[in-house]
Amino acid sequence: MKSAYIAGAVALAVLGWWAARSRTSPPAGAGASPPSAEALAQLRTLEAILASKNDNDPRLDSDFRVLSPDARRAFREKYASLPLEARNERGTIVYLLGRVADAPADWDFLRAVAAEPPCLSLDDCAKRSKSADQEALGDEVTLAYPSLVALKSAQRALDEPRAAKGAMSVLEAGRTSRAPAVARLAAVLERRYGARAALSSSK
Repeated sequence: MKSAYIAGAVALAVLGWWAARSRTSPPAGAGASPPSAEALAQLRTLEAILASKNDNDPRLDSDFRVLSPDARRAFREKYASLPLEARNERGTIVYLLGRVADAPADWDFLRAVAAEPPCLSLDDCAKRSKSADQEALGDEVTLAYPSLVALKSAQRALDEPRAAKGAMSVLEAGRTSRAPAVARLAAVLERRYGARAALSSSK
């Protein structure tokens, strides 16, 4: 009896969260179903990790090895809700989704991230900072972090290899980026894996 009560309470909580989110966000797609309790639990864990700003949290390696389609959708929506300036947090989500990428929606997301407009400053992505520290070499990588993680995710997939077509499309999107660090890495990876694909097809 008690377990049935708890299950009912969880179901009501899930539906309540979904209804509240739907009033403030556009639908993820026609016919999208509410996320499962497991997906919501993973999202809450992700949000706690992002809030802690602890890149070494062991849960990053243990709690997200398996992500259901609705968990992935919830993570993509979380990514879209974050400020553009939250480069590390957005990059973390890209890393987690890229690690399990195996479906068209996954590659669509990574391709979109690789093609994102450059972030010009950690204070405001729309404005280039005039301070000297923002011009340090490391900042180029920091500012482009989500897009670079998307490219590295594609590289890991091509090294396995898995979903080569989707992964190559991410590299192609990165090559057109206006962020120099992204365009450079994409070009290097395209040459490496494009040549490998051509060699394989000629055998």
